[in-house]
Amino acid sequence: MLTTAHGIDKNERLLIVDEIHERIKLELNSKDKIYFSYSISSKRVNSPPTIFTNYPPEWINNYFEMALYKIDPVLIMAQSRILSFSWNESISTHTGNDACNLFDKSRKYNIVRGYSFPLHDYQDNVATLSLYAETNSEAFERQVISHSSNLHSLLLAVHNRYLSEKAMLSRTHDASREKKLTSREIEALHWASIGKTYREIAIIMGITESTVKFHIGNLRVKLDVANAKHAIKRASDLRLFPAANGR
Repeated sequence: MLTTAHGIDKNERLLIVDEIHERIKLELNSKDKIYFSYSISSKRVNSPPTIFTNYPPEWINNYFEMALYKIDPVLIMAQSRILSFSWNESISTHTGNDACNLFDKSRKYNIVRGYSFPLHDYQDNVATLSLYAETNSEAFERQVISHSSNLHSLLLAVHNRYLSEKAMLSRTHDASREKKLTSREIEALHWASIGKTYREIAIIMGITESTVKFHIGNLRVKLDVANAKHAIKRASDLRLFPAANGR
């Protein structure tokens, strides 16, 4: 399973991917191996989409490295569609974009035919749930169409969960900022996150060991966590460490 949803806790990302996959398998009860992509694209900002998917990892890596999302006819069509739609290699003739290059590359992974459900949300995003089967059969497409109502409901439920998780992270981030984490507190926790002992941190920062413990204790309170290990995880999720901010 692969995700490119930055900012969301890794475990939460994997749960979303697993949930989508299991619910699709349960709904369609297909003998085919089913691949899906749940993507979120902004209609206002020209940036890479967020994607939760079980598509072949090599294809997804190429997709982002080569910025193929800029010419992806499925995402382009989803921008202007409300109803679900089928797609294949001929879709490029209807989008006004030269997508032949994309399908030339995706053909290696058997991604040449599928079905997509678009959803336009209140934040000016387009969420798209796309499905394709290993066999690329017409029977699979008919099966998807016959279950389209439930699959669209699945997209609604999953996207609502995604928006809720993002909102919660935003509130947590804002609350942490309001509590005014100091640069020295973050620095002490950063050194702890890479395995330094309190004594080593004290030497590096030129302070006493008790002051290091004081900084870590303050962070535990401000981040509302039980111990230093949880504080490190929360700070990492909020991208407070220098290395995380530089990614």
